[in-house]
Amino acid sequence: MEGERRSLTFTSNILDQAFDLYVYIPPNYHESISYHLMIAQDGQDAFRLGKIDRNVEKMILEEAGPETIVVGVPYPRVSTRRKWYHPDGEETPQYLQFLTEELLPFLADTFSIREDADGRTLFGDSLAGTLALLACLEHPDVFRRAIMYSPYVNDTLLSKIEKSKELDTFTVYHTVGADEEEVKGTDGTIMNFLPMHNDLQDRLQENVGNYRSKTIEEGDHTWFTWEPDIHQALHFMFVLHGE
Repeated sequence: MEGERRSLTFTSNILDQAFDLYVYIPPNYHESISYHLMIAQDGQDAFRLGKIDRNVEKMILEEAGPETIVVGVPYPRVSTRRKWYHPDGEETPQYLQFLTEELLPFLADTFSIREDADGRTLFGDSLAGTLALLACLEHPDVFRRAIMYSPYVNDTLLSKIEKSKELDTFTVYHTVGADEEEVKGTDGTIMNFLPMHNDLQDRLQENVGNYRSKTIEEGDHTWFTWEPDIHQALHFMFVLHGE
């Protein structure tokens, strides 16, 4: 039994941007049930390369995980991705406003989804993973659950973590690849993600309510590393620590 995959058009006034959202709806969807919602930034990549819809469906059918609707939000171009997702991005505040004030109400009107922060999970890789945590830090009343693959970390993000008084309510899954010592950024900069991972882990492991951090052996900064691990992230997030 398979769920439904569809495209959904949505226009953001805040970002002045039209989106063709990627949507996965689980089998036997019914409006009388309130569904968990997962929102994936880098939405096209998460669906096509991360196979997030297939991984979620497998979690539902084989592990009796919660019925979950997945929505992938694509970015229009690489330069815009940095503006939206980076902790110091020119339009990151607007993107967070888009998530909370436009996209979430639209999805709530379109589907039967849970209204509580524990009923929503943000998923992302690299800068999109950073954005997942950033949204939780900025809006803990809206988002408290994040899956981050190889997130970019800087002092701005670490400072927000230090100031947060809500970390004990979060559920976070966080990885890095063992071979991410020289990762080329979209601006050409070469970065070492291992110290970033360690800095983030140090801030989160003693304070986050439910936290899993791992290093993926022989892992690099690509979906070839992240996709095979997604089933473990979903198991942690929904089976071990489902709400």
